[in-house]
Amino acid sequence: MKIVWWVKRDFRISDNECLTEALVNGTSVLPFFCWEREVINEGDYSAFHLQAQWEGLSGLHQSLGKRGIKSRVVIGEIVDQLKILHQKYPFEILYSHQETGNLVTYRRDLAVKKWCEGSGIKWVEKNPSSVMRGGDADRRRIKLRQTDYRKLSPLEIPEMGSQKSAAVSITHPPLPWEKLISEFPKFSKASVNNSLVKVDEQSAWKTLHSFLQDRGVGYAGGISSPNHAFTNGSRLSSHLAWGTISLRSVFDQLDKRRVELALQKKTGQWNRSLRAFESRLFWRDHFIQRLEAFPEMEKKALNSAYANLVYEDDPSMLALWVSGRTGYPMVDACMRCLRECGFLNFRMRAMVVSFACYGLHLSWRTIHEPLARLFHDYEPGIHLSQLQMQAGVIGFNAIRVYSPSKQFLDHDPDGVFVRKWIPELKERTTAEIAHAHESFVEGYTPAVIDLKARAKEMKSRVFEIRKSVYGKKITASVLSSHGSRKTMNTRKKKEKKSGQMTLFKTL
Repeated sequence: MKIVWWVKRDFRISDNECLTEALVNGTSVLPFFCWEREVINEGDYSAFHLQAQWEGLSGLHQSLGKRGIKSRVVIGEIVDQLKILHQKYPFEILYSHQETGNLVTYRRDLAVKKWCEGSGIKWVEKNPSSVMRGGDADRRRIKLRQTDYRKLSPLEIPEMGSQKSAAVSITHPPLPWEKLISEFPKFSKASVNNSLVKVDEQSAWKTLHSFLQDRGVGYAGGISSPNHAFTNGSRLSSHLAWGTISLRSVFDQLDKRRVELALQKKTGQWNRSLRAFESRLFWRDHFIQRLEAFPEMEKKALNSAYANLVYEDDPSMLALWVSGRTGYPMVDACMRCLRECGFLNFRMRAMVVSFACYGLHLSWRTIHEPLARLFHDYEPGIHLSQLQMQAGVIGFNAIRVYSPSKQFLDHDPDGVFVRKWIPELKERTTAEIAHAHESFVEGYTPAVIDLKARAKEMKSRVFEIRKSVYGKKITASVLSSHGSRKTMNTRKKKEKKSGQMTLFKTL
């Protein structure tokens, strides 16, 4: 039986159900990857993402090649390329990773489904997570009660010697970087960015081991700081987003590390950090499930009561925010950091979104694509959930407007982060940096807004909807389908007061 494994966001050979099952059932297995022009030309796709996929694909190609498995890598639209491939290699089954992506990939998958049904090809999607195809948060909870996927043993690297390789004329190796970017005009000047986390399976496992054996001890207290998060954070978000390691493998290694620590009698800080890390892993699927249940979340607020919330959406303000020239040092440093290395800890991510929506009066829709392009670890489900949560348009989360000055004093008190990313403030004192938005600082951008006044205005608009009869009615409905708990009435008093989840409870 001829089988095609359509590689999507699963650039790995360990714990890969698609590869393992294909090798068991097929006499011939062909790994297949398509650089999809429609996907790549979308507004949320950047050179960061192109590089991540290129690195992941290159690493996968090498791993498979060492085991005698050749791949086919093409450029085009997926259905067209599947038709061409089927003529040359009449496969009977198509395996792929179950993806919860943006609207383009959602519609793409519907087109692939239609083609497979019309061609008599069985399409099998695999996903070792708790995200349910077409389900909502409540259905996911039921699934977790039935089977806790986190406790399932990861699949070992399968044997690959018994399958017959596809004909050489059918296979094509990945393109060199220079050739790849020449195919896409918007990336014609892009070069390999060494400031980004390298995304391949080997790097993923090295990152996981260094975190669990060393760096992770400071996780619980270190991830709030934009300085310490580079070291104490897991740095696995890009690997999980692009599938160079599975979530199940991470849980498995986490459990094994706990056993080691218990035997070594090293608890205390390690236990606190690993518990905090595990909680963020758990919430990851919860947020992706929201997008799975509501594919239009990219264009529409999950809570329709906020559909007509008024924003200014000034293009000049958007440009200043993206470039890190708002006159608020902590915000500007964060945005400049993102532009260079594609990473920012989650407290700072919450702050820059809060600043954009409540301070600059930019809609979450407006900032979605520019911010997605900056995130090397871009995961649409998490990204869109967090945008709407921080904008206050989910309806049942606490509204938080972060003070950039307070975040600076709390999490960068020595000014290391700000001075690194804003050289114009290198010689300024901590006090001058903290109050730069209140006075003129030579060489640095004056504050473009009065955050306090602007935030007050936007909060009043949000609360007007939140307190309305219609707003409460819609919010109750949204909570039942997309909340972490079934009803508002099931929450404890303290949880009602503090709101539901925040950005800091995700990976």
